[in-house]
Amino acid sequence: MFLNHHRIKINSSCLINQLMNFFTPILILLLCPTRSHSEVFYPSNVLITDDFFTHHVLVAEKMTHQLHLFENDKGLPKLVKTFSMATGKKSGDKLIEGDFKTPEGIYNFTQFLTNKQLLEQTGPQGVIYGVGAFVTDYPNPIDHRMKKGGDGIWLHSTNDETRIEKGLDSRGCVVTANNDLIDISKYLELHKTPIIIVQELVYLNEKSHQRARDSIHQTIQDWLTAWREKNIEKYMSFYDQQEFQDSRGQWPQYKAYKSSVFSMPGNPKIEADKLSIFQFKNYAVVTFRQNYQSPKINDTGKKTLYLIQNKSYEWKIVNENWTKMGLEDYERISFTPSDRFFKKNENSSENN
Repeated sequence: MFLNHHRIKINSSCLINQLMNFFTPILILLLCPTRSHSEVFYPSNVLITDDFFTHHVLVAEKMTHQLHLFENDKGLPKLVKTFSMATGKKSGDKLIEGDFKTPEGIYNFTQFLTNKQLLEQTGPQGVIYGVGAFVTDYPNPIDHRMKKGGDGIWLHSTNDETRIEKGLDSRGCVVTANNDLIDISKYLELHKTPIIIVQELVYLNEKSHQRARDSIHQTIQDWLTAWREKNIEKYMSFYDQQEFQDSRGQWPQYKAYKSSVFSMPGNPKIEADKLSIFQFKNYAVVTFRQNYQSPKINDTGKKTLYLIQNKSYEWKIVNENWTKMGLEDYERISFTPSDRFFKKNENSSENN
């Protein structure tokens, strides 16, 4: 396990912030999973990880201006490194465009922009993004339901690293030092490495953490059973009647579509593996590899479910997405950290 050490400048006006930066990783080391302590603690937002889709996870804690990198350790998160960061100039969760706040929630990286691409797209002012930027999918389906505004939330570096010492000094993005972004990038994959942004990172003991993940995991298992058995009423009970919406429409349209599918002869064979579960407040994001086989369809892809916990503490699906997996996904055995985003050839296809 590695720590991010900082030299404290006694005469600096940012003494308190630097002390927090120095000691926070040490406190996390005491709280994070370790076999040498009788009681272990896990971040409440990271419930289940997986070597394929979520081999690494970033958790940005706005209160301490710390960006934590966790790796999958047999399905559970293990702290690897901690970095300093800056977030929006104004505290609180992002609500509208231009409010200078950093959104809070569960997001994925969809694109990487090199320094060269940033300069081409934004002109000379692109230097403020440093060596590069990772684009997130804010606003996600939950943000849309909450009518949050704005976009363009990135994880990027900066040409002025004194901004990081200030803590609150971005227009809403998460900002790190150039060398830190290069280091972080080694562990990232587009669409496969979540970043969870929270005000305060809370840790749960082993039993509480297991209860939290079991609650969501059991919901997914019961949903899959109803799907395999083509029990339309039971199946649709896992979807929120007021909040569910996808490309086919809302709950009534989706039920009509699934009823038509269920009316076809034979039961489908549905396998789900490579599961990951993340939670932020009353919503969760679940991803897994879905293999669906029926007389007419034989497909494998990544399924993403967004769930909300209702007033009865039941988890209900409000959005689902499926993406067909490419040949490269089948051929890869395991993820290996590398400098693929910052190769000398910035025009490499891996940077697009």
